[in-house]
Amino acid sequence: MMETVNMPLLHTLDGFERIFRENYNPLFSYVKAMINDEELAKDILSDLFLNLWQQKDKLQINELKPYLFRAAKNGTLKALSSRYQTSQLPDDAFNIPENTYNPFEKFVAKQSIKIVEELINNLPSHRKEMIELRLLGLKNAEIALVLDITEKKVEYNMREAIEQLGHAVHNGNFDKATIAGGLMLISMILTANSHMI
Repeated sequence: MMETVNMPLLHTLDGFERIFRENYNPLFSYVKAMINDEELAKDILSDLFLNLWQQKDKLQINELKPYLFRAAKNGTLKALSSRYQTSQLPDDAFNIPENTYNPFEKFVAKQSIKIVEELINNLPSHRKEMIELRLLGLKNAEIALVLDITEKKVEYNMREAIEQLGHAVHNGNFDKATIAGGLMLISMILTANSHMI
């Protein structure tokens, strides 16, 4: 894993290709969630990586992943300028393996995901963005760097968002299985990637 990449990696084509390959998909999901337009998302990312390669001698980057996400966010905001759209979580945000469920459990899980997604979409936009970044594999410290806020603020907002979601699932008019599935997903968000290094 390349947490604190020694930036010489940026200076060889092989190293650059590795950075590109390891980061392209999560960045694409992130940008596409913000704009819901695949072609525009690809354009934004090709500009981002082109710029990264052209500026490689001037850039001072300590943490590569947060830098890339912040650059992707800025590029997206620039591309959107006036045309603001609400984002949707990517379909595979929760990455539930196919063989985990029998068909009925799969239906319940899909139900739960739909409900949790709707609830996430109703969160205040900064909390929603934190959860989307968490689902894309970023840890609290990295989310803080992307959003340019303190890690404490991320922890607080994540806790509040998880509580809000849990409360909404509990008090929604859902059947027991859906509630259980929803709460399980929410706890997955909470623990997501804390064990992935």
